[in-house]
Amino acid sequence: SQIYVAYQNERVDQALSLGFLLCWIAGDLTNFIGCYLTDQLPIQIVTAIFYVNMDIIMISQFVYCKLKKQEMKKCKFFQQL
Repeated sequence: SQIYVAYQNERVDQALSLGFLLCWIAGDLTNFIGCYLTDQLPIQIVTAIFYVNMDIIMISQFVYCKLKKQEMKKCKFFQQL
């Protein structure tokens, strides 16, 4: 639900940095790889996949908000001319 609220508020890019998100997904990816390689329980692997997917969604939201705000700045600049 936090991901949905962040999307509605369009403040993902203000709340988190891209570096933080990349470190976060790197950690979750290594967790998934470790679970897979050490033959963990299926629920652990599914949980790791879930976290990686949530990271991808958050990074997508971050990029979308950044691009949308850049586009809005360009539109405002051209409107002032």
